[in-house]
Amino acid sequence: MRFSSLSKFAVLVLSVGMGLSSHAFADGITATATFTDTPNASLAGVTDYSITLNNTGTTTIGTFWFGWVPGAGFLSATPTDIGSPAGWTEMTTNSGAAIQWVTSTPLAAGSSQSGFTFDSTETPAELLAAFTGTGTGSGDPQSTAFVYSGVPLVGAGDQFVVTPATAATPEPGTMLLTLTGMVLVAMAGSMRRLFSS
Repeated sequence: MRFSSLSKFAVLVLSVGMGLSSHAFADGITATATFTDTPNASLAGVTDYSITLNNTGTTTIGTFWFGWVPGAGFLSATPTDIGSPAGWTEMTTNSGAAIQWVTSTPLAAGSSQSGFTFDSTETPAELLAAFTGTGTGSGDPQSTAFVYSGVPLVGAGDQFVVTPATAATPEPGTMLLTLTGMVLVAMAGSMRRLFSS
């Protein structure tokens, strides 16, 4: 009987952990992105960047704006040799301090899109450093980005930081769920030893 109560408690803890790891966004638009960086083979001091955008929300993404939040562009060096995935078009904004990609075929919920590329004299460390301008976005990393479900500046958007692909870390809710699972496994092992004695 005691084991049954413990089992019910474990299910409750697991359910709470799973609830904390899920997102509840009213507007449905959320995203993450990672970048890879490679020194340019023919231009000293230039880095080739490639970004993968992940639609983690429940709606589409039609605009991806890198190095930008509404009201400010963050990049300290104007990017060059900008490339786009099929169906997307690119342009620099904010006098070369940001890159905007737009598509007429939005990225579906749960999908990823690679192929957002550019060259820059900024190093990866500089992209991750804080924007030092005044006003909007001051202190945010230069690799801060923004997405809209459709065309730019219309409807709800989501702000996030594009991080190095090798430095991707799990969300706090995922870490909590993992920890909860490890505790439950340890508890089950202890209970098995207790009842087998």
